[in-house]
Amino acid sequence: MKILRPMSINNPALVSSNVPEADYAAYNPITPYALGTKVIDVSPAATVTLSIASPCVVNWPAHGLPLMKNSKPVATPVVLATTGALPPELTVGVAYYVLPLDTDHFMLSTTHNGAPINTSGTQSGTHTVTASIHKCYESLQAANTGHTPRSNPTWWLDLGNTNSWKMFDQSVTSQTSNPDSIAVVIKALGRMDSVALLNINASTVRFVMTDAVDGVVYDHTYSMVSTSGITDSYAYCFEAITRITDYVELDMPPYANAQITVTLTDTGGTVLCGTCVIGQRKELGGTQYGASVGIMDYSLKQRDAFGNYDILEREFSKRGKFLLWVDNSLVDELQIILASFRATPIVYIGADTFGCSVIYGFYKDFSTVIQYANNSICDIELEGLT
Repeated sequence: MKILRPMSINNPALVSSNVPEADYAAYNPITPYALGTKVIDVSPAATVTLSIASPCVVNWPAHGLPLMKNSKPVATPVVLATTGALPPELTVGVAYYVLPLDTDHFMLSTTHNGAPINTSGTQSGTHTVTASIHKCYESLQAANTGHTPRSNPTWWLDLGNTNSWKMFDQSVTSQTSNPDSIAVVIKALGRMDSVALLNINASTVRFVMTDAVDGVVYDHTYSMVSTSGITDSYAYCFEAITRITDYVELDMPPYANAQITVTLTDTGGTVLCGTCVIGQRKELGGTQYGASVGIMDYSLKQRDAFGNYDILEREFSKRGKFLLWVDNSLVDELQIILASFRATPIVYIGADTFGCSVIYGFYKDFSTVIQYANNSICDIELEGLT
């Protein structure tokens, strides 16, 4: 089994995309919106002030950034710009994460829900903060004026990410769609060597890695035509052509801070991508035969008094149970790695030869039995995102 530890895709990371971000009209605080009207809220920005203090506090009056979700702080990525100089602990163009304080103030962290940043020295000029938010909303009431969508859930229904950013949310079933192709350029922060594309519809997929010094160091194109189920010449000639829907590229060289271009193509058709994850792979251990994979279906199937079914199709998520053989020298590291991702979705690859064993989600439970002198056995159960 391998895992793919994901990098955060935010405004600085997404260099470009050929999918337009024009789902609906942009939200305007002075426009009165009717019930059912849909808008987008994209990269809100404002002039702010920063304190020289421990910790640094950002003053953005009525910022409207989400403070809490499911009783947990929301770490919205933001980027700073200035006409002068920031405090020396902060850098222009780097993604920081919001640590909410109140409706007008927040702190900054270099990691998701990490320690707040302290500032010292001097600063100058006018500072601007841009939030990495790409959301669609629907008005829940008539005469809806001046209620910022991202902070007023009684006035606005969150419909999820905009079309171009659905492939970077934490849902496999929500898909970015575009005619003919989806092409994104991503700037990796740190070392990466793998890309996972899940719930896709494309005829070909191309991966290009470019290093600032060495230029193009990887360029491969793959057909998404599936050969699964083609066991004889009759099936080859007459079975309907099916496509690979989950694909993981694990053969890239481990460059740091490289630029990755991912292109999905289906000329004349509609290209779909549910999830795009880039990151660095890690081998956990060998997967033993006897692994089980399947799905959890959330569709409703109700039968009336006459035996007829009323079916409402909904999303599903993958499930998997795997038994791993782990070298004893890796047991402690395995425990540390899995504990660190207990609340973070990552990509698990149960076996390279079985696409159905690729699961993007969490482990429900795992345990390691130190069984033999050289090897231990890890039992892990996985739950995929919908």
